[in-house]
Amino acid sequence: MDQHYPIIPANSIPFITVEQMIEVDRLMMEEYQISLVQMMENAAYNLALLSKTLYPEVENFIILAGKGNNGGGGLGAARRLHNWGFSVTVLLASEEESLKAVPAKQLEILKKLKIRILHKKDDFDKLLSKKSDRTLIIDALLGYSLKGNPRGNYEYLINKANESDLPIISLDIPSGIEGTEGLLLKPAIKANITVTLALPKTAFLNKTAKPNLGRLFVADISVPIELYEEMGVKVKKSLFHGSSIVEIKQKKE
Repeated sequence: MDQHYPIIPANSIPFITVEQMIEVDRLMMEEYQISLVQMMENAAYNLALLSKTLYPEVENFIILAGKGNNGGGGLGAARRLHNWGFSVTVLLASEEESLKAVPAKQLEILKKLKIRILHKKDDFDKLLSKKSDRTLIIDALLGYSLKGNPRGNYEYLINKANESDLPIISLDIPSGIEGTEGLLLKPAIKANITVTLALPKTAFLNKTAKPNLGRLFVADISVPIELYEEMGVKVKKSLFHGSSIVEIKQKKE
């Protein structure tokens, strides 16, 4: 894969905890009037863009989407990739009725498009049986707020994705990794690429979690620099000056 994005050393960017990221989200919506939809659209665009840029040979995308906001970002990326001419299949890990409000809205949009939306584990097995070397999996199952081992469909889909030998790009954090300490729960996605949002998470500093990250990128979701200043988090204003996506180079252990 060719290098398309700026590279910065890990010690030049702050890593934040789950609690800090929750506060970022709260301030974005309550104080700065930047809605969850806006943030999700930014995340979806950057995820779709990075996916097709780093894997230009890929023609088919399988989006594994959970019921939360992480899943909503995956659904938004599905729409982008579809509009760019790719073959896209969405596999939902939860019943449609259980989706949160904004991801549910993303799903309603997808239903108006010619995108396959599947719901059963057997559907994933069928997809994988017909896989080609031009297929990529996007992991948008579970976000940074995960507590406890993935269960049910989530456990099944994570295991199947890992066994597929297809490249995997995880949104924000590989599903199955706890967001602050980086505890590697069972099972956990072993990603080729992780595109995290706003700032990298402290979980990524854990030696045990690092092998599951693959290459680590951070994407801009338009968090105001003033918000970080308000929280006492020092972020360089030039972080996304050259690109809305930046690769973080971590030291090899």
